[in-house]
Amino acid sequence: MNAPTRILVTHLQHHVFYVTDLERSKAFYIKVFDLQFSALNHPDSSAAMRLSQQEMHFFSFGFHHHDICLVKHHKLKMDNNSMLHFTLAVKDAEAFDEIRRRARDMDLPIREGRMLASARPVSRAFCLQDPDRHWIEIIEEPSR
Repeated sequence: MNAPTRILVTHLQHHVFYVTDLERSKAFYIKVFDLQFSALNHPDSSAAMRLSQQEMHFFSFGFHHHDICLVKHHKLKMDNNSMLHFTLAVKDAEAFDEIRRRARDMDLPIREGRMLASARPVSRAFCLQDPDRHWIEIIEEPSR
């Protein structure tokens, strides 16, 4: 029997998060990460979104049409009392320091270090939370 072919994934293209207030979350992500607002809802899914009582805002770091999508689900109750999070890897100290400076300017609490103690060591790391208490881990990961 042959070993299964390994599927080589280079990166995750986009992330989707439920939020309670699209405008508040939009302002947060633009201010902290310089995200570019790229679309409201999506032509392919607009009818389905209306039927399911959801709205979507798409944002880009400049890599894809959307790297992050924020979704307001009008019937969903948010419960973020967990360690659920996502990690943003930045390639240099300047970007890392700029995100930290913006978070401090916004009076956001910063938790130093990796989200999980067992995570792979990196140059530097800190965590913050968005308005819906989604944890965001920022790591400095110079090009390998």
